[in-house]
Amino acid sequence: MWSPICTTRPWLSHSSVVNESGPIRLSLRALAIALGAFVMLGVIDGALGVAWPSMRAAFSRDLSDLGLLLAFGSIGYLAASTSYGRLHSRVGTGLLLSLGSGLLALGVTGIAFAPVWAVVAVSAIMLGLGGGLVDTGMNAHAALAFDVGSINLLHACYGVGATLGPVVITISLVSGGEWRGGYSMLAALQVVSAVTIWKRRRRWEGFEPDLSGDVPKRAGRLRLWSHLLLFFLYTGVEVATGQWAFTLLSEGRGMTTGSAGVWVAVYWGGLTIGRFGFGVVGERLSPSGILNGSMAVSLFGLGLLWLDPWGLGVIGLPIAGLGLAAVFPTLVAVTPGRIGRLESTRSMGYQLASANLGAATVPWVLGILAETSGLEVLGPGLFATAMVLASIQVVGDRR
Repeated sequence: MWSPICTTRPWLSHSSVVNESGPIRLSLRALAIALGAFVMLGVIDGALGVAWPSMRAAFSRDLSDLGLLLAFGSIGYLAASTSYGRLHSRVGTGLLLSLGSGLLALGVTGIAFAPVWAVVAVSAIMLGLGGGLVDTGMNAHAALAFDVGSINLLHACYGVGATLGPVVITISLVSGGEWRGGYSMLAALQVVSAVTIWKRRRRWEGFEPDLSGDVPKRAGRLRLWSHLLLFFLYTGVEVATGQWAFTLLSEGRGMTTGSAGVWVAVYWGGLTIGRFGFGVVGERLSPSGILNGSMAVSLFGLGLLWLDPWGLGVIGLPIAGLGLAAVFPTLVAVTPGRIGRLESTRSMGYQLASANLGAATVPWVLGILAETSGLEVLGPGLFATAMVLASIQVVGDRR
């Protein structure tokens, strides 16, 4: 199993700087930039849902056209993430992160000042492309340079951003404006982020992973298939639980709208708090122990949600959120050890693309099952998907 190589602080990476303070200063800056970039990714993703009602009214679009924007973004994300490895071998991490953050800035600015719907659609593709490059690049670098705790902290910052995005747009709406004011603010923040990454683009190129004792290429490629399935299933479970819990509680079990909304918020809160918690203690635990323990806790929580003993199934939501919290970041962290450090950067793009597909596919399949067999099928459906996820993890870990 891969473990961090740095000896002074767990989140530090190798550096060509030979003095003692050089690597620390360099790595802390890299970590800070990565945390800020993930906050912005979350802010941008979280803003659209709140902005959509006023946006569609301004452009006279149907309610369902939100799905078109999400599809455009997904197309851009998949194109960027799956091609990241090939691009990285030619231009390096710094330029790709700069390009991605620049595309994010253009996309947010395009939405803020869009005169027609076509500009919004093109901007959504830019956001997908930029998000795919930044997300893949940051995760690929973090997998080689940061420890498990720092990667959990990285993904916790995405949750913070996803919480702040709706707040920014809501403030713009209630202050008498529309979505444009909020998106203008987000555009300014993303420009600052893009300029910061551009100015320090060469700092990302100083890291060279130690390839001694690396995983053989053939073995790594075989393991990649199981990892792709892990990312697909995990993200599917995480997103499907968040998307369908409200419907299950309100329409299926008769809970009031307000209460059901609170419990869904608690689920996402548990996910974010869990990642912050593992950001503090993750370096003291083995990645294998984190993954296996987390999946056991998430199965317990989803089992409660499914069986609903004495009407207490809702308690399973925050338990499932806490259990799922560390899984995605830890899968990112163990990628170099399982797939190989040489292939890690190329593999990361495919893994995140698989995660993106899982986030769309698993909720869709469960929705079809719920429509044909009733809402209560969601409980066992989520549990069964998580069980397959845990089984693949345990078998792969033993091998």
